[in-house]
Amino acid sequence: MSIKRLAWVILFAAWGLLGFSGVARAQDKVLYIPLDERPVNLDYVVATAASVLNLVTPPDFMLPDYKTPAPVDRLWDWALKNARGTTGMVLATDTLIYGGLLPSRNHELPREELLTRVENFKKLKALNPRLKILAFATLMRTPATNTAVEEPAYYGTYGAAIYRLTALEDKKENGGLSAQEATELAGLMATIPPEYLRDWLERRAKNLEVTSRLLDLTREGVIDYLVLGRDDASAPSQSHREYRYLLRQVENLTEDRFISFPGADEGGLVLLTRLANLLAGEKPGVYVEFAPGPGAATVPAYEDTTVGASLAAHIAAVGGRMVSDPQKADLVLMVNTPPDGVTREAASPDNSAAVRPAAAAWANKIAAYIAGGRPVALADIAFANGADNSLLAALEQAGLLARLQAYAGLNTASNAIGYALCQGLLARRMQPEDRHAILAVRLLDDWGYQANVRGQVDREIIRPYGVNKNDPGAYADRIFTAIREGMVRFARTHLGSFNINSLEISFPWKRAFNIGVKIR
Repeated sequence: MSIKRLAWVILFAAWGLLGFSGVARAQDKVLYIPLDERPVNLDYVVATAASVLNLVTPPDFMLPDYKTPAPVDRLWDWALKNARGTTGMVLATDTLIYGGLLPSRNHELPREELLTRVENFKKLKALNPRLKILAFATLMRTPATNTAVEEPAYYGTYGAAIYRLTALEDKKENGGLSAQEATELAGLMATIPPEYLRDWLERRAKNLEVTSRLLDLTREGVIDYLVLGRDDASAPSQSHREYRYLLRQVENLTEDRFISFPGADEGGLVLLTRLANLLAGEKPGVYVEFAPGPGAATVPAYEDTTVGASLAAHIAAVGGRMVSDPQKADLVLMVNTPPDGVTREAASPDNSAAVRPAAAAWANKIAAYIAGGRPVALADIAFANGADNSLLAALEQAGLLARLQAYAGLNTASNAIGYALCQGLLARRMQPEDRHAILAVRLLDDWGYQANVRGQVDREIIRPYGVNKNDPGAYADRIFTAIREGMVRFARTHLGSFNINSLEISFPWKRAFNIGVKIR
């Protein structure tokens, strides 16, 4: 483990690697190769999973750096050298095949090289037939807007048109188009430069073939368990279209071998939680309760299925089971869905801190479970990309924040569900001070930053001065200083009970969308 991530483990897991009971033996070494280097895929995951697993991660120089791919050959060498002395591996296939999540969307790698890399999974199993290989792949996303931040440069001009064209193609195959839609499709085909569309579709075709081969390896028993994350895969779209194709291939793969759900950034933590449960011989029970409204029937923004279906898939993926009695559950998972079923952005004016009657009632429900001795985790998905300010204000007023087992309101609904579920299940094996530290980080990131400080900086600096928030240039120092100051104020105002002595904020990919949070 690198010095940087060792520091995270010390900050969040002072109990060390052996201070847990009934989970894994000291010799059960687990290798983890993340999807990329962002805290949501690396540092936060390590801080959580090191509480129950003897976790080893690659050196920093072997990991991706934004759009710069990881040195894949060196990463495979590292994994192969460690295979014999390892009990289990949780592996991001995007990193081991393309060099990372963003490289998977931008690579120029030939088909033959990609498929050769896939075959390396067989080498791992040959070196250690008892090795448990848990892998997670992503279905290439289809953003609906013109953005080249994470996509090829031409997507900044033609992204919305490409999205719409593929949505119509998906609909055409899955029910047909109206005459107006057929005319629109023809117009889009004439508008998008053919070389751009060809580049995008050819890369997707190669990625789809790689995923298909990973499914073959899962069927053959080389990969013990495979998760396919569907990142930004709203329907209809090219991502949804490709998933329909893949579904034909997984009909004979049972839930104990393969599962797919919306989301991507929670994949590593989900599989590490599954491995921890497997090594412990446990199948934890989860009781789920939704906020009033459409609840489980909600289809969140950026996703292609209902919250109920996604949540059931996440519980299955961690090796858990749904139970109908909260008194018999290892975790009560409260899911804060939007009352009207419409997911709005956390930075929108709709996300007021005034305590709504419904939020107060939901907080009272959470309080009743906690008072009854039930461990409660909160998946806060009423808004996308941040917390529900009204609900968090109600929990703060009731003195309940520090009494939660876990909280998550990050990014997409599935990201938040995965984090709340995994950290909630693993929290029962942590010391109270370490659980509090992990909980505080999520509240700072998802509530403090995503739902509040980010919007304030956007209103006061980014929009007035016309700054590109993904590449702030000369305004970077001013923006990042404002964010750090805002986060310190937020922590002092709202999280005094967590005894945060110091707060360190970092900026993955040097942009204002994401931050990294460390506390002491």
